[in-house]
Amino acid sequence: MSEAATVPRREAARSTPGETPRVALIGNPNTGKTTLFNALTGHRARVGNYSGVTVEKREGPLRKAARPVTLVDLPGTYSLSAHSPDELVAVQLLLGILRGEKPPAAVVVVADASNIERNLFLTTQVMELGLPTVLALNMADVARENGLEIDTQALSRTLGVPVVELVARTGEGVRELAGLLEAPEELPAPRDFHVYTEDFAAERDRLADRLREAGVPEAWLQPFLVSRPLVEAAGMVEQLAVEAGGGAARRAVDEGRAALEAKGFRLRSLEAAARYRWIREHAGPCITETSPKGATSLQFSDRIDAVLTHRVWGLAVFVVLMALVFQAIFSWSAPLMDLIEEGVGTAGESVGAMLPEGPLRSFIVNGVIAGVGAVLVFLPQICVLFLFIALLEDVGYMARAAFLMDRLLSRAGLSGRSFIPMLSSFACAIPGIMAARSIENPRDRLATILVAPLMSCAARLPVYTLFIAAFIPPERVLGVFNVQGLTLLAMYFVGVAVAIPMAFLLKRTLLRQKTPSFLIELPPYRRPLVLNVLHRVVERAREFLVRAGTIILAASMVIWALSYYPR
Repeated sequence: MSEAATVPRREAARSTPGETPRVALIGNPNTGKTTLFNALTGHRARVGNYSGVTVEKREGPLRKAARPVTLVDLPGTYSLSAHSPDELVAVQLLLGILRGEKPPAAVVVVADASNIERNLFLTTQVMELGLPTVLALNMADVARENGLEIDTQALSRTLGVPVVELVARTGEGVRELAGLLEAPEELPAPRDFHVYTEDFAAERDRLADRLREAGVPEAWLQPFLVSRPLVEAAGMVEQLAVEAGGGAARRAVDEGRAALEAKGFRLRSLEAAARYRWIREHAGPCITETSPKGATSLQFSDRIDAVLTHRVWGLAVFVVLMALVFQAIFSWSAPLMDLIEEGVGTAGESVGAMLPEGPLRSFIVNGVIAGVGAVLVFLPQICVLFLFIALLEDVGYMARAAFLMDRLLSRAGLSGRSFIPMLSSFACAIPGIMAARSIENPRDRLATILVAPLMSCAARLPVYTLFIAAFIPPERVLGVFNVQGLTLLAMYFVGVAVAIPMAFLLKRTLLRQKTPSFLIELPPYRRPLVLNVLHRVVERAREFLVRAGTIILAASMVIWALSYYPR
């Protein structure tokens, strides 16, 4: 029995008359997927959450399309292994089993053309689902600079799907891709795609039958999902199957893995070996390496990284950069914060003058208006912080910062993935907590969430300023540094000094677990795109106002009621 005979081909989600087709964008981190999404939608994305989960959803209409088409920007992922909530949502949406979400009519896999072999790993997983697929080779200019020539026509014939070479940052090739997406139902689906052997396929089919008998829902018995417990242990798909099928499902998975191991299969490396072997044999001939002219972008990045990732100099540059960021957060935002406070105070006085003395006046002035002011006053600091984060991410430095901080955080039982949430918490703990959802391991995610509020957020700045002004004299050290300013800086370091030991304690007691390994891709350095940076800042500011602002406003009203009553 052949592998192709055991894997039923997924049919595309046909749109009914009047229904807008949906196209999913998926790709590895740092492939420019979000830049491409913004180029295709014209920065008209709607941001929300998938039903029942905290994973962020971004949707937007295809720009200048002859007919309405909705693009869905899935979370960045290196594979469909489903070890994190983000990856699980991507798998569920692509398979059409995500609650409240319709399956896509087609999928666009955004790949880094300069690192095509690794990016094709995710591409083969998506193709195994049998959905109509388009391979978008982004950063084609970087690939050419590095001496890589890709025969897109030959690669398209090999994969059986359209392949488009593009540069999302400049718009090269974006119009050609948009033209393909105007009619997603007409895109071809890869037929009879497989990377595993017949023995593996037979064992996978037996496992599917046993899981069906154990009561696992049919939606979770699609071939791609059934293969997950066999090639990866303790994944989220395996956990869901065992929860649904109980002990019978647990025994079926264990016996299936044992049967494959008895036949000589090395399950830990099986999927990687099978997929990369297929990529080298089939896609390899479509890629030609030539001698690059002059210094490549990778060589340029390597030279900079020799300093920025150095144990000593890299840490020194990091400290200087963070000092500049914090200085900008407080100095740049101070005039705007003062202006907002004055505006809120003026609005409260004006409204209060029009209302008679009583509960209603106190509620509107001290509850509603003061609550709105409590939200808006921190917005400038939030915007400045995320402006720097967006710039550093676009340039490519943020990955290097996470790499540097991994050395410190790993001693506390965390990894470099906790760096961004903890950095975000210096402006406000709520964005930091929300940023922690990208951490794969649940215990690491919870530990990061618990220590994020220990960072000295902007809400504590008035208290720090008051006490420093009262007790610290305005003297100078070495004729340059103000003692009051150094004291404020020390107060912020206190947050870090408390958070790290607390994380260490949590990971050794309640959230005990081995320190996770940390693997991160260091993208080449690039010039930031101003429009993308500003768009990201606006998105994060809106997210703060909608999600955190509503909670703060409600809390202000509750505090007003508790302080006003009983009279």
